[in-house]
Amino acid sequence: MRTTLTITALAVAAAQAQDLNQTIIGCVEVECLAAADNVNDNCSIADTGSFPSIGLTRVPTGNSALSGLSWVKGFNITDANSQRTFHSSFYLGTPPELNLSSSTGACAVFLHGVSGSLSFGQNETAATAEGTCADAMGSSCVDALVSRARTLVDGYSKEDNRPSISDTCARLQKDLEDGKDDACAPINGGDWTNFTGVALTGEGAPQPLSQQQNSSSTCWPVVPKQDELTLISEYHTTGTDLVEDAEKAQWAITPVLTVFYSAGDGSLVTDVDASLSCIKTMGPARASLDTINDGSDDPDSGAATLLLSKSWMPSAMAATIATILISYAV
Repeated sequence: MRTTLTITALAVAAAQAQDLNQTIIGCVEVECLAAADNVNDNCSIADTGSFPSIGLTRVPTGNSALSGLSWVKGFNITDANSQRTFHSSFYLGTPPELNLSSSTGACAVFLHGVSGSLSFGQNETAATAEGTCADAMGSSCVDALVSRARTLVDGYSKEDNRPSISDTCARLQKDLEDGKDDACAPINGGDWTNFTGVALTGEGAPQPLSQQQNSSSTCWPVVPKQDELTLISEYHTTGTDLVEDAEKAQWAITPVLTVFYSAGDGSLVTDVDASLSCIKTMGPARASLDTINDGSDDPDSGAATLLLSKSWMPSAMAATIATILISYAV
């Protein structure tokens, strides 16, 4: 268990300097490798999944100690036994200088049921549309959700029998799901159910992917590349073989509520820090761009960085990377 945090002004400045060029970025920016068909991308993240599409967005926070955190979403489709399944995996990207310990309580609540009604309201294709939760849900709804999360977590912390971090996150998920804020009433097409709560710190919390696990990665979809990735949650739904169903699932917007609070001495935060991120995968596929090669011969690319950095992949993997086929027929 990691028990300390060291974060310097230099590290904060470096993270801010690596800011994204838009709210959500995808395989083009994080430099996924091409799949075997040279049309789709294939981002294989250790042994946790292989994805033809990726999305990355920063966790919005005013707390400098939490600066640089990211949410990453990967999406793929599998066909088995005449059934099509849509898979979404969610990773937390963490700067290496930031070590979250159990003294800082942290929760993520994924609002899956709401996704069906959300769009960024842009005159773009679903693949390239991006924005903030205020764009997708309305600023009043975002403010109401964030405010209620702060109030709820603050109340849990003041109870005589203070709940564990995992219990706090479970209660937060249930309380948010049980009551829809009036400000979110315009979100009529979505279902205010099917929320998932996960403790990001404390006993039993997910741990960052290890160097040994990284040996099977073909890309590292986070910026900067030195950041750690932790698989936090997975979400599976079934669907038909209609193109419309596949596209709706692939470009769906998932709101993620991220909450930090003081759980003991040495906490990164004094007051509850809560924010809402809206994450989706992004197009186009990097492999489909005329100017793109597989990136492995470009010393400045993410692929080359991944291959050459002993932090992510042993040197034996630099010569050969196995192509992982993904069933993605639509």
